[in-house]
Amino acid sequence: MQTANRELMRAINRDSVLKTIRLQGEISRTHIAAQTGLGQSTVTDITAALLQENLLLEKSTPGNHTGRPPILLSLNPDGTFVAGAYITSRQISVVVINLEAQIIGSHARLLDKNATTPEKIADLVAETVRTCCQRNGFIPEDISGLGLGIPGLVNSDNGMIHFHPGFNKGFDWSDVPFKDLVEKRTGFQTFIENSSNTLAIFEHWFGAAQGIDNFVVTTLEHGVGLGLYANGALVRGWQGMAGEFGHVRGNCHDSICRCGMTGCLEAVASPHAILKEAHKAAQKGLWHPESKNITLEIVIDAAKNGEQALLDIFTRAGTILGKRITDLTRILNPETIIITGKNNLAEDMLFAPLSQAMDACNSKVFGPMPRLVIRPWREENYARGAGALVLQKLHQNCAL
Repeated sequence: MQTANRELMRAINRDSVLKTIRLQGEISRTHIAAQTGLGQSTVTDITAALLQENLLLEKSTPGNHTGRPPILLSLNPDGTFVAGAYITSRQISVVVINLEAQIIGSHARLLDKNATTPEKIADLVAETVRTCCQRNGFIPEDISGLGLGIPGLVNSDNGMIHFHPGFNKGFDWSDVPFKDLVEKRTGFQTFIENSSNTLAIFEHWFGAAQGIDNFVVTTLEHGVGLGLYANGALVRGWQGMAGEFGHVRGNCHDSICRCGMTGCLEAVASPHAILKEAHKAAQKGLWHPESKNITLEIVIDAAKNGEQALLDIFTRAGTILGKRITDLTRILNPETIIITGKNNLAEDMLFAPLSQAMDACNSKVFGPMPRLVIRPWREENYARGAGALVLQKLHQNCAL
């Protein structure tokens, strides 16, 4: 038991040193000891091992110094590489990232209508990962792990997908051991997580929430997702399904959600819901699209060009989102709220009514609203978040 305790302490200390270096960018051993509370000899031993493993770089401090110039340590960006994959019913997106979450290579594969079963999707994930690696000069031994970001109900502990919004009707996607299916096909150590959670991990490690222990990430992509950090830890809940913000029911009782309930936030404010309302507006003759194949981009462009029926849809969605996000601030008291996803392409058409609704719901009793960060949407962000999940797991498991 004593040996186990010593090993655990070594692991905790190593993680603490790596975290400090990651957050500071460049830092001396003396300052690592001061910030972590570890002894100088402990820091020296840990950093020596990390240098030997090629996970750190060291350089002399520029300028004039009395005596020996201090040596600064930083992460070696290319000390390890991991892969991340984002799986929707439309596309599989894969990236390879380095230790600083910089995208080294990417590859995406569109899915046809015949790709519906978990086994078939797992086959295609493995194939897309292999293609991404090969096209960017990586062999399997270069990749330290694979992360899977899923827009649905996921239990990261047992690797199960309980609900995938893209495959929830007509296909057998209930309680799918998807992590194991992919791991067997790729040979990579594989981790799985809800895609909103992976984005929260990315923001905490590399983005707008670095150094912030209480924040939320709201994702407006296929649904309305939520990644939540409280006191520095990702909140997953009892079954790993915390953060289903889109299935909070508000003042939209006539709207039917894909989960089978009515009144869900997702049934009004998600890209899926906005497209559905745009189709209704076209059927009623309230606007006249040039093509029957209506995409979110077409709807956004038409609204920006003054189509009032579509502007009304974004106003309604933004207003309800603002009210529900305000409810979150009352319950969770976050320091920062980050909003990302494809709906962000709508810009002020969505965010002006959202901000107005938050301001209208504000109360001096609760103090100022949290900082609101609108993150530009990029197709690769979700796969990159899945890669950040792997980096987090490798840190926790002392595999870095």
